[in-house]
Amino acid sequence: MSTHGRIALIVALALAGIAGLGAFGWFVSSEMPLFLTTAAREAQPTGSRIQPPAMLRRHAGPVFTPDEVHAFLAKVRSAEAIADPLQRCMSYPDPPRSHWSPATVEAYCRYYLQKTISFDEAQALIQNGRAAELDRRLAQALQAQLAYPESHGLLDYTYFKAFGEGSLGVRETLDAWKRASPNSAFAFAASGWAYVAMASKARGGAYISETPQSNIDAMDRLLARADTDLQRAMALDPKVTPTYVAMIHVGSMSFGAAYVDRAARSGLAVAPDNYAIYGTLSSAAEPRWGGSLAAMDRVAQQAQVLVKENPLLAILLSAEPAYEYDVCNCRSSVDWSAYPKVFDNVGSTTLLGNAGNVASEHGHAELAVVYLSERLRFLPDAQSTRRRRDSNLASVGESKMALDDANRLIAGNPMNPDNYQLRGTVYLSRGDSQNAEKDLERALAMNSDDIGVLMVLGNLYTNQTHEWDKAWDITDRIIRKYPGSPAGWVMRASIQETQPRAGLDSTYRYFLDHFANDPNPGMQWQISHMRELLAKAPPNAAAGPAPKSH
Repeated sequence: MSTHGRIALIVALALAGIAGLGAFGWFVSSEMPLFLTTAAREAQPTGSRIQPPAMLRRHAGPVFTPDEVHAFLAKVRSAEAIADPLQRCMSYPDPPRSHWSPATVEAYCRYYLQKTISFDEAQALIQNGRAAELDRRLAQALQAQLAYPESHGLLDYTYFKAFGEGSLGVRETLDAWKRASPNSAFAFAASGWAYVAMASKARGGAYISETPQSNIDAMDRLLARADTDLQRAMALDPKVTPTYVAMIHVGSMSFGAAYVDRAARSGLAVAPDNYAIYGTLSSAAEPRWGGSLAAMDRVAQQAQVLVKENPLLAILLSAEPAYEYDVCNCRSSVDWSAYPKVFDNVGSTTLLGNAGNVASEHGHAELAVVYLSERLRFLPDAQSTRRRRDSNLASVGESKMALDDANRLIAGNPMNPDNYQLRGTVYLSRGDSQNAEKDLERALAMNSDDIGVLMVLGNLYTNQTHEWDKAWDITDRIIRKYPGSPAGWVMRASIQETQPRAGLDSTYRYFLDHFANDPNPGMQWQISHMRELLAKAPPNAAAGPAPKSH
């Protein structure tokens, strides 16, 4: 790999930073988070679905043809120009070669367009002595969810968005709600949700062997409180479906399979076609949480019996093949050619986003732009997803679309440095180093320690403008601010090789001393390369002073 190729790896790392993976944990969107079953607690950490590698890996050829991708993106551009939200969503193209159900697409579009009560609104009502009004509005949402097909999941979606935060401020508000409405199933269900979120935070994201017993004890205490409130909610009104969703999480985290089964049976008895309950069961059935592919398939197939009543249930069909072919990169063995099979049916926004992010990080831009666009179809305000999608457009020959969208992002939010970083990288891909430098320097001025901007700017100075002193300064800033990252040392070696500049063999030695045991597959070429060049270097060649450890 050439020096330019190695810096391209660094830029790819920076592009990953543009989007940010997000925390697909408790109730970030409408989707169900993943918690450990009792059987799996010894094996796996909690946390997001994605555990992405730091560097790009070698991969097979593109899955979609250039013609398929260009035709798809042409329709995306047309759809994104439509002002009406529902028409915009419905006008989006489905992924190439897929067979998405129009009824499920429309149901999912409507699902995300539903107006829900935010936590801030709920808090204001409680603090102003109007808890009864909050209960009334949630009762209306429940009635609409039960009675009107266009309102499938309305109450569940409200709870996902409003009551899944486990902070002390939320806790105080919910406790005040319970005091004001002691017979409100909605209040106790919300309190149970928040306790489960607090339990997840208390548990942390480390492996169980690395988690202090005090964390496990704190999790179990909070889950016990959650169970108390959820049991109370179920007794007050068994029709409040978020109660059962939270209960399944309690069982998955600690209380066990029998508890999960009772919660699911009770919930489906009152809401047989409930998407949130089935979705949570599907997550709990994953093999890494102690389930199996067969169990996931059983959940999905059971749900399909009622898909005519609730088309959202078809979304569950993608969960098992996504796990089987590892499109979320759960085990770092992604089968890229399986993407069209996995997403032959409508995928959840969480799964679409995870799959698109992993494809982006592994250099499959044609997959990234398709599946990240599909996430934007349902979640047009997901700015990090938009930046990630746009950062891949140049690789599929659509840099003008990327530049146009970056301009729109900046016009909509001129104070966000990530938008300038995106446009700077787009300019860089178009060979416009002058405008790229302006945007990247502006992003850096707004956030001076952003390693993503530093790496892209260092690449510009090294490979485009050959401003060696500026490039060296960027390298030094990365090494000083992020001593545990190999990126600064890779960039330093590239400058010393290309300019050339003294101290190259010392940089090699420092890199190998500190990063030679990095298990990341993307680092293996770099480690081998530096070992090879160090072995070939004549004694004392370009030695210079040894680099300082910052």
